[in-house]
Amino acid sequence: QIRALETNLGIPLFERLHKRLRLTVAGQQLFATSAQVLQMLQETVDRLPSPRQMVRITAAPTLCTRWLVPRLSTFYERHPNVGILIDASIQYVNLADEPFDVAIRHARTGANSAQHEVMFPDEVVAVCAPSIASSVSSDISTAKLLCFAVSDHWPCWLSAKGLTGYDKRDRVSFSHLMLALDAAIAGQGIALSPLQLVEHDLRQGRLVRLHGDPVPTGFSYYVVARREARHVAAFTDWIIEEAARDTEHEGQLSWD
Repeated sequence: QIRALETNLGIPLFERLHKRLRLTVAGQQLFATSAQVLQMLQETVDRLPSPRQMVRITAAPTLCTRWLVPRLSTFYERHPNVGILIDASIQYVNLADEPFDVAIRHARTGANSAQHEVMFPDEVVAVCAPSIASSVSSDISTAKLLCFAVSDHWPCWLSAKGLTGYDKRDRVSFSHLMLALDAAIAGQGIALSPLQLVEHDLRQGRLVRLHGDPVPTGFSYYVVARREARHVAAFTDWIIEEAARDTEHEGQLSWD
């Protein structure tokens, strides 16, 4: 094959010495160029997405239903050959021990590191159905407080707003934040939520916001990911971009 190539090129590529071969100057030039071309080809192949590539995500149910899932179409448009598998769970997992590529979790602010990338701070607003807004806006003691049992931020919010003396017996607790928000939409009371998780409901008029500015809770939402895989890194970059876009748009919502 080497001799056939030399014949086709019309130049020798090797010097044939006793029991060994040595590249000629032309052979060295051809080898260097071939190595570069093969490297470029490998890099191009590495960038090509495989139809079987999947990003396996674990995230809290409310974040999945009210924030992540509604915007996945923009990710598919950018990466049509990358699939998504979502496990909606409040259980914390160690990516080293579990079959997930990305975990989106709620943790105390300041947990960001090389492994934890912040999405947005958990700053909560009080929301209720328009049907009860006029009656509870001036005195929330007339409404039930709808609580997320895992992270009840009502004491923090009431303190920040200077409200005291609210009877704990008038609280209703739910295992998932989305249930508390569904109850609020149904006019059953007032719920607290990160603004990002109720933005669509506010825009559609299913919920209205009470008592002004969001209240920081001392927690944030974070992404932890196995960034070694290109498709996982692509998803992680996209979700951080989406979270940043939400933060930029936050000021566009009307204040009640």
